[in-house]
Amino acid sequence: MRVLFLAAGCASMVMTGTAALAGAGASMNACVYLAVPPAQPITFSFTAGGSADHCMNDIGQDASVVASQAGVSCVSVGYVEEKGSSTGGDTCATDTSTWILSYSSSAGGYSGSVQAHMSHPIFSSNHIEIDNASPDTYICSTAHLCNSTKLTWDSGTQGPLYMIFEPGAHN
Repeated sequence: MRVLFLAAGCASMVMTGTAALAGAGASMNACVYLAVPPAQPITFSFTAGGSADHCMNDIGQDASVVASQAGVSCVSVGYVEEKGSSTGGDTCATDTSTWILSYSSSAGGYSGSVQAHMSHPIFSSNHIEIDNASPDTYICSTAHLCNSTKLTWDSGTQGPLYMIFEPGAHN
């Protein structure tokens, strides 16, 4: 972004903006996959961000979705972006980003979380990898169940991405 300052008849251009500080980012969706329809609709509440978040510009926001049928049910948790540069004395240019997403359900017994790491290596695509996750947690490029724990997407785009939890898959 360019900002033009006019002072006493002189024009000067100053380059500003936060794009240089931005890291990998995406419009993130939190989802649950139910293999069979629930007897009664279940509300799943997602908490975006947690105490272990590290080197993140944006962590999204909390949201809820009601699952009343089999398949994938999703809700947007907003924009999530890792901090790809160091500022204010931090070491985010070299540290691994950490983003936490957790969920619980109105039906009780269903809860879980995932820790995700985002990055944007120089001259590369955006990357996300999940670990320290509840069993059967996946990161997908569509709102369909996949089995991926790593994903790349084009630089300069914002997904969308889908974090899909499969509660009760191993109960």
